[in-house]
Amino acid sequence: MRVGSHGAIVATLAVLALNTTGASAQRSELDRVLARASDYVVVYGHALSSVLAEERYTQRLVWRSNQALLEERQLLSEIAFVRLPDSTDWLSFRNVLTVDGQVLPEAAGRLERVFQESSNNRLSRAQAIAAESARYNLGPIAREINVPTTALHFVHPEFLPHCSFDKEREEDVAGERAWVIRFRERDRGMLIRRADGRNLPAKGRLWVVPGDGRIVRSQLEVEGFVRGNGDSQATIHVQWRHDTALDLWVPAQMRESYEGPWRAMSELNRLERYDIDGTATYSNYRRFTVDVRIK
Repeated sequence: MRVGSHGAIVATLAVLALNTTGASAQRSELDRVLARASDYVVVYGHALSSVLAEERYTQRLVWRSNQALLEERQLLSEIAFVRLPDSTDWLSFRNVLTVDGQVLPEAAGRLERVFQESSNNRLSRAQAIAAESARYNLGPIAREINVPTTALHFVHPEFLPHCSFDKEREEDVAGERAWVIRFRERDRGMLIRRADGRNLPAKGRLWVVPGDGRIVRSQLEVEGFVRGNGDSQATIHVQWRHDTALDLWVPAQMRESYEGPWRAMSELNRLERYDIDGTATYSNYRRFTVDVRIK
């Protein structure tokens, strides 16, 4: 049957209105899921605060052409999760205990002791410990973003308005139906800085359980972290699991990779490219007492 031009126009407008309504409904539902995720991150920061975990971390340098191993390092560390005073934000601190099996003097329990002592400079001392521990990262680049909770900050109420979000798909993760939500920082970025002080906008994905906003997987991507010519990219994947003792979803594994033009190791053939990769696993989660009046 032939449809006249008037009927075709009416039909087209109806389809456009339907598509617009559907897109608006999808956007509204995404906004609701993001609001739940943002609330979850705030509550999660309170619940995870004053928790300590053991981290076993393998880092490697591999040739890009054939993935042959160039160098490997084994780190055993403790990770402390601490909420900032007078804030809903929180940070993770790493304290390296052993490097390739060699015990670092006086490292054991150092973070826990810092937060248990009565002192006004405990936060700065914990940051100093974390910065010192970053020296043991394998490879020529200094980095402190390689802690498992970094990606969660992008849906924190303080930073969420500075990112754009889109739902990509749905997946089953650890027995949960999750939305895969892509995020990207607008403008120059707020959370991550290069060694020379330049802000680096981040992007990535969050696997969010839509009913309650729980985050069960994350992927963080940062480009341009090496100053100079050539591309560089960091990618950090984290998987969460439920810890029965804490009754919390906690980081279970972190996988990271760094690709870039490395110039800081002159003994390597600069015409060849190599990558940095790492895998960390987390266990022995427990709470410790902390004075929340840290300043």
